[in-house]
Amino acid sequence: MPSKPVFSEADKKVIQRRLRELCEECWIAHGYKKTSIKYLCDKADISIGTFYTLYPTKEDLFSETIEHIQKRLKEKVLDTNRRVGTKEGFAQSIKELLREYDSKPFLYNVNTPDFQSFVTKLPKETLEKIKFDSFEAFEQAAQAANLTLKMEPSQAYGILSALLTTTNAKETLAATCDYFAVFDCMADILVNSIFA
Repeated sequence: MPSKPVFSEADKKVIQRRLRELCEECWIAHGYKKTSIKYLCDKADISIGTFYTLYPTKEDLFSETIEHIQKRLKEKVLDTNRRVGTKEGFAQSIKELLREYDSKPFLYNVNTPDFQSFVTKLPKETLEKIKFDSFEAFEQAAQAANLTLKMEPSQAYGILSALLTTTNAKETLAATCDYFAVFDCMADILVNSIFA
């Protein structure tokens, strides 16, 4: 009987990083439901048994993947705001965020049946862990850009959150106009209204 391979902690981290990369690629292309453990293992060149020594369930890998994606997006927004440090830079980070959301609906649209089938399988503790605190991220981005609000932070956050939900109206708007041009104009106007 063949013995199980023994992996060092460094080996495990390399395999986990590769599985997260593959998970993100497959999630973007096919969604959660159509991404199988077998496919991920074949692509990562590991056995299904190895997968289960690293992740008790498929959902554990997906949860870890979404945590890394959220961290990466937050850092990208903060980096833009630290680097540019103006209202225009803040508006640019919002525009980039929308384009990221738009380009990967399986990954970011939490209202799709595919995404809902993922979250309904998660225990409450995991849901809390992956729950992204957008309000905190908004405050950090404004701080990173050294911007001063003209209104209560919760109101400013609500306005920008409502702006980002226009992705749901993209198809309707795109029938009569350039959706991204409309969004960009709204972002510029709203950021100028929100910050001094």
